[in-house]
Amino acid sequence: MDDTSQTVLRVNIPFCVNPCDWQPQCAVIPGWNSRRQHAYMQAVIAEISSNAQEFSDVQIMAVRLDGGLASCVGEDIANVMKCIRQSFTVIDAAPVTMRTGLGNISGANMTWFKRAGITRYDLEMMSLTEHDFYLLNKNDSIKDYQVAIDYILRSYANENLGLYLAWGLAAKSAARTVQNFRNSVLAVVRSHAVHLVLLPYAGGSGATDEQRMIMLSQARELLTEGDFNEYLPLHFARPGHEDRYFKAHFAGVRELAFGLAAQTRVDGAISANTSDFGRYLSNSSDYSRITVDIRPIGLAL
Repeated sequence: MDDTSQTVLRVNIPFCVNPCDWQPQCAVIPGWNSRRQHAYMQAVIAEISSNAQEFSDVQIMAVRLDGGLASCVGEDIANVMKCIRQSFTVIDAAPVTMRTGLGNISGANMTWFKRAGITRYDLEMMSLTEHDFYLLNKNDSIKDYQVAIDYILRSYANENLGLYLAWGLAAKSAARTVQNFRNSVLAVVRSHAVHLVLLPYAGGSGATDEQRMIMLSQARELLTEGDFNEYLPLHFARPGHEDRYFKAHFAGVRELAFGLAAQTRVDGAISANTSDFGRYLSNSSDYSRITVDIRPIGLAL
């Protein structure tokens, strides 16, 4: 039996208005449909509630809301976190991290995010330089970044800002390719951000292997000088701000996961939920109907 005091929890919220086309693994539901999103979140709550008794002994040490731009469901973030806290023992110091779209950072949404107890917002910026930003991010305006950081997030006394950047995008020249990414990393170092994840660019117009090596080498050097530590591959944090969920996930700690295509890891096995949206929506409270695979840890799903 796994150590129940070492458990993390993940909720997959697979929505994005304009998903990127350069991440092969990026499987999210495109477009904006508030009714569909609400129905999905109700299904997630039903799944969590139906499994609560089986895992009543666990203590949740970290929560991650991911799988897409989790922030786009607004009020339902508060509802699902309320259900999690009612269903499981979430330790007082457990961080709650949400993958966030810049456009979702608003005074109205912050009411729900604050009620949910979000402790870090991982902004999916992809770049902090204007040219690269608009090639990588189809949802937001970079002009809103400073307003969100300086006024909305900080007005709620939240200093736990995370960022996602992409590396490997080519520019018109080799020099500009490297410099654009370098400038983006420098902007991270000079910002309030305490956490950074680098995602490899896998679309067209990619940099050469040599350029990628230079970009990554310079990024590591700049981040180290800026007091960031690479505590996991391509995961950087300022001292004391390492992501507890990521550390536990990569260490193979017991993990409860809910939602579309979620993978739960307990008692030496991984069980995978269906990736069929309609099937999940209709059967989320019935484990036998949404589970599509169970196998020992170590065998890829």
